[in-house]
Amino acid sequence: MAVALALSGQAFAQESSTVEEVVVTGSFIAGTPEDAALPVDVINSEDLEKQGSPSTVELLKALPVSSGVLGDTNQFDLRAQGSEGSGSVNLRGLGAQRTLVLMNGHRMAINPFATGVVDTNVIPAAAIGRVEVLKDGAAATYGSDAIAGVVNFITRKNFDGLEMSASYRFIDGSDGDYTGSVLWGHTFENGNILFSAAYQHRSELSTTERDWATRSFFDNPEGGWSAGNAIAPFLPVTNNGAGAFIPAAGFQLDRGCTPLGGVATPGALPVCQFAYIPYDNLVEIEDRFQLYGEANARLGDNAELYVSAFYAETDVPEWKTSPSYLALQTPTVATNPTVGQLPASVLAGYFVPAANPGFIAYRNANPDQVPAFATGAHIPGLRYRPFSVGGNPAFDYGSSEGRRHYDAFRVSGGVKGKFANDIGYDLTLTYGQETGVRTGYDTVVSRFQLALRGYGSLNDGTAGGCTAAETNNYTTGAGNAALGCYWFNPFSNAIANNTVTGQTNPAYNSALANDPELVRWFFQEVATKQSSKLFVTDLVFNGELPWELGGGAVGWAAGAQFRRSFFSSNYNDLSNIDANPCIDTIVTGSTSCAVRNGPLMFLGTGENADLEGDVYAVFAEMALPITDDLQVQLAARFEDYGGETGSTVNPKASVRWQATDWLAFRASAGSTFRGPPLTQLTTSSVTALSFIGGAFRAIDIYGNPSLEPEKAKTYSAGAIFNLGAFKGSVDYWRFDFENPIVAEPSASMVNTMFPGGASSNCDQAAFAGLQSRFVFQGACSIATIARVRTFWSNGPAVKTSGVDVLADYDFGDVMGGDLRIGGSATYTIEYKVDPFSIGGVTVEKAFDAAGYLNYQLTATSLPQLKGSVFAEYTHGAHNLRWTVNYIGSYIDQRASIFAPNAVNGAIQPNGAKIDETWVHEIDYRWLAPWDVTVNLSIDNVFDAEPSFARLDLNYDPFTGSALGRTYKVSVKKKF
Repeated sequence: MAVALALSGQAFAQESSTVEEVVVTGSFIAGTPEDAALPVDVINSEDLEKQGSPSTVELLKALPVSSGVLGDTNQFDLRAQGSEGSGSVNLRGLGAQRTLVLMNGHRMAINPFATGVVDTNVIPAAAIGRVEVLKDGAAATYGSDAIAGVVNFITRKNFDGLEMSASYRFIDGSDGDYTGSVLWGHTFENGNILFSAAYQHRSELSTTERDWATRSFFDNPEGGWSAGNAIAPFLPVTNNGAGAFIPAAGFQLDRGCTPLGGVATPGALPVCQFAYIPYDNLVEIEDRFQLYGEANARLGDNAELYVSAFYAETDVPEWKTSPSYLALQTPTVATNPTVGQLPASVLAGYFVPAANPGFIAYRNANPDQVPAFATGAHIPGLRYRPFSVGGNPAFDYGSSEGRRHYDAFRVSGGVKGKFANDIGYDLTLTYGQETGVRTGYDTVVSRFQLALRGYGSLNDGTAGGCTAAETNNYTTGAGNAALGCYWFNPFSNAIANNTVTGQTNPAYNSALANDPELVRWFFQEVATKQSSKLFVTDLVFNGELPWELGGGAVGWAAGAQFRRSFFSSNYNDLSNIDANPCIDTIVTGSTSCAVRNGPLMFLGTGENADLEGDVYAVFAEMALPITDDLQVQLAARFEDYGGETGSTVNPKASVRWQATDWLAFRASAGSTFRGPPLTQLTTSSVTALSFIGGAFRAIDIYGNPSLEPEKAKTYSAGAIFNLGAFKGSVDYWRFDFENPIVAEPSASMVNTMFPGGASSNCDQAAFAGLQSRFVFQGACSIATIARVRTFWSNGPAVKTSGVDVLADYDFGDVMGGDLRIGGSATYTIEYKVDPFSIGGVTVEKAFDAAGYLNYQLTATSLPQLKGSVFAEYTHGAHNLRWTVNYIGSYIDQRASIFAPNAVNGAIQPNGAKIDETWVHEIDYRWLAPWDVTVNLSIDNVFDAEPSFARLDLNYDPFTGSALGRTYKVSVKKKF
């Protein structure tokens, strides 16, 4: 959607009859954008309607000033995982947590799963009348979180009547998206009332519906291929007669690899590459429901009472992911008798005894791989996952599924007016909360190992359950169904076919297939419920001083704010570190272990939390009209977090000079401040995943109670042009950060510890601190990494700068209609990040993020140039608009994981450059009779594919769109 172009021309609000109120974002002193010294862009509802009424995600993702936005599926990036169904705005690409999101000028509770970020998908879109974007640091006015700027969603005012609207969007390969809303308002003699209700639905779009999303291993080995497979390498072992196990042969690769669509990679440890992307979605099913109401009543001539409330619910009922995760944790001796007995060079893993029916059948069919004297097999953990190409039996042989669910509630009310001396006042109380529930599934390590040895139970309890009294002796009667004991078969002869491609397995034996109820016994649900709550009291006074300058009276505002934040997290027992701290707790009941990593094969565990914190603030600002042409605004804010975070004073000065009738200059300088949110101060952790050494590994991100606040100095300077038919602006901006709060860069930690994939830095004294952050399955090497331990920290300094350009030209009457063209663009000049050190080692050299992908770095994707141009023609009731959106090319600065090799079509380092993107859109609006409005939109007219990126989904979801050409029809009726 070309929503960003609503900014063009709308930065000059005097031209828009739909903006009925004075725009005040950025100041508590009344003033419109044409008067302000600050760069405020206004997007009103009519402009959005002319562009097909885009969703909130489309609106914010298309803003040229915003980069790296949440809202589209991107479960493979640490910065987006676990937040499916939510949205964000990320001004300047500085991080969504540094953009303050307001509704009617007041704060909102943050998304409990996206640290410090407001979930923009809960905003009641049907009731929004305009959006104001302040593209400048605003901590002096609004306090913490407004470092990069402010986005203020303002509801419709003075609306009378009933309005009903609906839309449908056709998307190839999907059931399409559709919406419906009802808006009712009434203006009384002494006030008004407004209600809205809306429903939005997004349909599933599978990766298999887009050819470009599923590429061959030789085209993009990082495009959704993993060396961890259910069809895995294994080591035949034998008992040496002295109670120890030794290799009976070298590592063998299960011969089901190629028939089932895998790519066999030979070597000392051969692997079968697994394509996991076909089990994921480009768009998840989303159902969203929003209710909003507000009432305003005048209490006499100089007072007004106002109250508003909304409820929003988002449900992602079938979030899909790989059939199972990689085996990053392996059993202890309690369930696996080979633990500690095999050579140290062999990766830790799982034991399959000779009595396992799958092992017997595989050995009989492949005697050249498995010697007859072998008494079992060892499967290395980091190259194995229980389910892959055959799908997961617990989910009808398809993807593993989870759920994302959000409930948000907010109520705000107060009284405003003027005292007898014309001093205005505004007292507002706001309470908001958002609760998120996130579920998924993972394998319970100890139960899975027991099932490999024949001590598995059925989850529905139909066989009574298995009691493994002699779990250390694999030769006992394990697997006897009469006793309620069941085997799990880890070999390919249990897999009938590739459930995506349909390729059949000639070695499949239905008698050896795994029982779905056995799978449900060890493949269990993990669930987290987290809530964020925010209570805010705002008190603002404003007025004019009793003395004047050359340009008029001096305006002022002053006030105070109190904020109390709450955060709570609750984990189900399986993922609660206190309930199940050890790998074997769920089997043995013991909570005593040297390493507390929980019972799960891949996912980490967390601990319940219940936190709260208070912030006190006072502020003042003054508007000084030095002359009619020269205006100065001064502001300062004191904010106190208490405790280790402490307090800060942030000043800001802005100036605007009307040099001529058609040219004005503006500039500002100030400091900003952001304290760490409660979610980053907890000692608990969340687990993300990252592609390391050919497969995904767990990244545990821990909170840090010692975090210091981050600070920045901001500068801007620009010019405003008003030449009648032509209006435009150019603004230069700069941000200098100190101590930015960031998650430690796991990819850089890996690259530093293992340069070029080698193990040259293992066990070196200088790297001891860094090495301690890794958990290995075996000796230190990139191949044995199981987990990486990272923390929220105060990272290196950042300096970023750029230029914003807006332009709008109205040709006036052309063939009986009005022709208008315009455009907007943001060019990021630099985004320089200082070196990042961990454990005394520089893990990330200084770099410039502008124009780069920045995969798993502290910056997000940041194309240097992003913009739009449009041409719009209005003739009576008809409006036609053509829009072109542009995203400049940018570079993936990573080296290929494979060396270039032109022999026999071997793998090439494709995707170093992510090409520029041009997307065209046509929107037509007809103001039909009977107060009916009809919109027709074609987005991505030429069906351009997103630019290829060497990522899991083969494109960059932070910038591109996976939808292709879409068709949308919208109808609105007013009564």
